[in-house]
Amino acid sequence: MKSSFFNRWIPRFQAVPEGPVWGAFWIVSVAAAIFGLSMEWVFFATKPSFMSVLTGWERAQILMLSPLPLIAVSAAVSILLGVAGRLVSRARGALVRIGMLGPGLILASSFLLLLDNFTYTLFRIGIQTATGFWRYGYLAVFGGFWWWGWRIGMGVLRGLLARGNPKRLVLGLAGLGIVAGGIGLVVGRSPEGEPAEGAEAGHENAMPNILLLTPDGVSAENLSVYGYERDTTPFVRAHAEGQALICENGFANATTSGGSIASLLTGKLPTTTRLYYPPEILMGPAAYEHLPGILRKYGYENVDISCRQNADAFDLNMLNSFHEANGRLESSSRWRLVAGKWLGMHTAYFLESSWERLRDRVLHAAGVKDFESSYDEVVDKQELTLEHDGERLDRLLRLIRADRRRPFFAHVHFLWTHGPSFYSPNPVFSKKGQQQEPFERDFYDDAILDLDGVLGKITAALAAARQLDRTVIVLSSDHGRRWGSGRIPLIFWFPGGAHAGRIRTNAQNLDVAPTLLAYLGIPQPEWMEGLSLLAGEPPADRPVFNTTANSGVVDFTTGLVDSSRTKPPFYSLGRLTATIGNRTFALDLNTGNVATGVVEGHTQPVGEGQGPSLAEAREFLFRHLEKSGYKLPASWRTAGGESPAKGTR
Repeated sequence: MKSSFFNRWIPRFQAVPEGPVWGAFWIVSVAAAIFGLSMEWVFFATKPSFMSVLTGWERAQILMLSPLPLIAVSAAVSILLGVAGRLVSRARGALVRIGMLGPGLILASSFLLLLDNFTYTLFRIGIQTATGFWRYGYLAVFGGFWWWGWRIGMGVLRGLLARGNPKRLVLGLAGLGIVAGGIGLVVGRSPEGEPAEGAEAGHENAMPNILLLTPDGVSAENLSVYGYERDTTPFVRAHAEGQALICENGFANATTSGGSIASLLTGKLPTTTRLYYPPEILMGPAAYEHLPGILRKYGYENVDISCRQNADAFDLNMLNSFHEANGRLESSSRWRLVAGKWLGMHTAYFLESSWERLRDRVLHAAGVKDFESSYDEVVDKQELTLEHDGERLDRLLRLIRADRRRPFFAHVHFLWTHGPSFYSPNPVFSKKGQQQEPFERDFYDDAILDLDGVLGKITAALAAARQLDRTVIVLSSDHGRRWGSGRIPLIFWFPGGAHAGRIRTNAQNLDVAPTLLAYLGIPQPEWMEGLSLLAGEPPADRPVFNTTANSGVVDFTTGLVDSSRTKPPFYSLGRLTATIGNRTFALDLNTGNVATGVVEGHTQPVGEGQGPSLAEAREFLFRHLEKSGYKLPASWRTAGGESPAKGTR
């Protein structure tokens, strides 16, 4: 009796047919790898992800090159099993069945992610939402999928052997792999100029520690160290005057954390890196050109303590930067640097992101590690903010207390002051009331006061570890309150009170990296766009640029840019603001109109008749965009486009 289709493709434990079984095994493994990674590629390509900013060719390159590592591993496994099968011929069938666990696992992983994507997209129910006993149900489902994937693989293998010698198919697949690998070697390499670690390690003992603190959403107007009527920063105020370099009028270069932190650490404007809002990442040479990469060459131990949603250096694709980012060691993902050399930066990032998606879900289902939603932490989830900021502080204190021979560079991004809701364990200004409106002043001020106390704890820990007199501390912020573009704190404490004083003209986060390099005696690279504040007051007429993402292209259920909404020529960029003195000129990239305003609390206003006219400001905003590679609508050159004046907060 002829066997049914079901019996042919979904086999039982009958004997493995004769024939070139290991060639057929490799074909099954290749098919499983291509299927699994293709499904992940579809997910990233159709959802807001890092692929949203890639060209069609770059996306196709990822699809073509990403299976190569698994294909190579499958070839090695096929050869090893084939050799073992020849040495022990009776074990041939068992070896085939054991080997098929690999393709079965790949298929099971793909099935699990497809199921999770489907249920979460439609019903907001998935592995990450499962708690308690129910999470283990997904582990059982994964096991069932593995069994099913194993049986499918065995069925396909039997089908190939039943149809004859698969030699031609093996040779064809191998040829395609060689061609794709050749393309990867030619076009997929990382850019030249990648920094080499440890090139200047002999300098390590002479260098001070560097602590870069960037609490989220802090406005200078609410800090007593900047003249605020409430004493919200008693510690900073007492330790700043005469001991620190205080920038009276400091500004961030983006109103979103990702763009701002990337700009601060690279010394490049967001319009240069094209990184404005997640899931956008650093691309090309920008992934290697940054302050932490330079410091590594001088023997620094680099640690990033921040938020995974929008400030994590590894998630921003900052390569060869930090040794550790939020508990993840760079050494554990060093393969991405190797893969990037041969398969391209984008393909390596895709492979790592796909692995993390699977790993986090399986660990959650197994009860090993709870799935953490970083997006929940930066929306109205204050209990997560307090818990995670406490963990960040503990990690920093352990770093300070550790016995080491190398100096450290630590970037710490706290969320106590993020908002829109705030909670203080020891309220002073809110007096234990209930917050009624977003960003209420009393509750915001209490959050700043709590942050000031944290800075006191950090300084005390440095002193106790005898590190205070050999540590540079920088206090800044990623943006102002309510994601504003107004003044932020920008204060430098150098050992021994060196360079103490005040900078009255406009300073910016873009100046932090050049200033630190100047203090260390390290030449500033040409690609850094800021100025060293140790050289004196920056020019009074220097425009400070700030970018704002286009809110119309953001999916606020995920906190990510939706590429289906972005359009040329500006894509996710929504507004470009230039601040000169106390005057702001904001170009709306949806309309081409320019709004003028005055910076609240500015201490160095431009004089009467000084500064650019509206037409002049409009022109240099246009020139900046064109210099950054944007093509402006032809009609903008003739449009008037002034909006009513507004104060900037």
